[in-house]
Amino acid sequence: MLPIYLYLTWNHKYWSKRGLTTARPLTVLGTYPGLLTRKSNLVIDIQKIYDKYKGKHRAVGVFVTRQPQILILDPELAHDVLVGNYRCFKDSLTSSYIRHAKQDKYARLNPFWASGESWRRLRSEAQAGLSGVRLKHAYAIWKQGGKMLIYYIAQQVDHNNILETRDLCFRYTAQVMADFIWGIDAGTLSRPKQPNKIQEMATKWTSYAFYMISWFMATIVAPAIRLLLQFRFFPKDTDEFFSNLTKESIEMRLKGSENSSRTDYLSHLLQLREQKQATHDDLVGHALTVLLDGYDTTGTALLHALYYLAESPAAQKKLRTELLSSVDAERSIDFDKLCALPYLEQVVYESLRLSSIVPQYTKVCTTPTDIKLSETKNVRVEKGMTIMIPNYQFHHDRQYFRDPEVFRPERFDNSAYQELMRKGIFLPFSDGPRVCMGIRLALLTLKSALFYIMCDFEVVRRSERLIPKGDSGFGVLLQGDINLEYRRVFQ
Repeated sequence: MLPIYLYLTWNHKYWSKRGLTTARPLTVLGTYPGLLTRKSNLVIDIQKIYDKYKGKHRAVGVFVTRQPQILILDPELAHDVLVGNYRCFKDSLTSSYIRHAKQDKYARLNPFWASGESWRRLRSEAQAGLSGVRLKHAYAIWKQGGKMLIYYIAQQVDHNNILETRDLCFRYTAQVMADFIWGIDAGTLSRPKQPNKIQEMATKWTSYAFYMISWFMATIVAPAIRLLLQFRFFPKDTDEFFSNLTKESIEMRLKGSENSSRTDYLSHLLQLREQKQATHDDLVGHALTVLLDGYDTTGTALLHALYYLAESPAAQKKLRTELLSSVDAERSIDFDKLCALPYLEQVVYESLRLSSIVPQYTKVCTTPTDIKLSETKNVRVEKGMTIMIPNYQFHHDRQYFRDPEVFRPERFDNSAYQELMRKGIFLPFSDGPRVCMGIRLALLTLKSALFYIMCDFEVVRRSERLIPKGDSGFGVLLQGDINLEYRRVFQ
């Protein structure tokens, strides 16, 4: 036991030797024991450190098992890491894992896991298909998806006003993502009683990926375990499924079907194949990059937005008034008007603040640099060191947000979120060059779904208030079935 103890604790004086306050208490499992024991959530472990040291220090030294890490406590310092001094923090923690996932070909083709020049190329190629112009041209997909969503809800509430809303949200995101990425009808809303392979595989794919991220972090104490156990982020059967789906979708489009001139992500993939000689695996990697942004995280964000609105009848009424005053003769709305609705935007950003679906960002130092701790004191950050930014804590800090646990969209009036982002306080999509490339896609999907639901239905919470809670993962989110009542709004 002594050799194991010495191995786990050998580095625990790393920060004190360098003049950086070290977070206490430490155990042989490091600052975040839940990573190994699976008995606590990382957000909760971070909160204890944040509450103890925030306001006294800009950053503190912590340990992920035995590996030293810096925990940022000052939003201005977070902004400097993400934006101002980005050249020294170009990679994310997930990009350091990919070298141990030798067989995971589609993960290494996703900017989320890529690093260096590979990241730059992959992001440039993938993001070009998510431009505002392309999304505007493809907006008919979201209009059709919204109408299908309303029809689906209407069919369900004919029998019972209560709908399990997690399932509802993922049916919607599966529908619009399959249509946008592959140009197909997933059937999640149009054929709800039939087994749905696309949603089944998308759920399995994303759930496995997020689950394995926690295991990659836990095994930082002995990275060789990842190679020994052949860790990977995506299951083999989902690789095969999405590879075949992409191949078949391209073949159908090239046969000159009625969608041959359609502007969507599939048309962008065909351009990459023709203009940049992208391989089949490249195209599948890009398709899955968009699915990662548009299916699971966006579906979870929509779930929380609907739940918060169900808890806040006044906010819901105010939003519905704005939406109904903007509809056209067909009870629809054009792309530019949807994107410009001020209160809808406030609702979306307030929901993202409260849920903080990605609760922390961890950057890797790629060029040695100094972090300013005070006017007279710096700490040296060596290449390979990781820096954690606890955006969940920033989002729920009463110093920055009065009554932080209250859903109050008005706090983002007059685009207040922009200034908060510049200060490093509000980071729903991260910031800097590695900001989430799917921002426009996620906002369009969220706003479109809320527009159609709120125009036709009042969403009501029937049971006791649910408190978002953490499992053994990274976030503090709503767990289990979320049953809400959908009452038809008659105009």
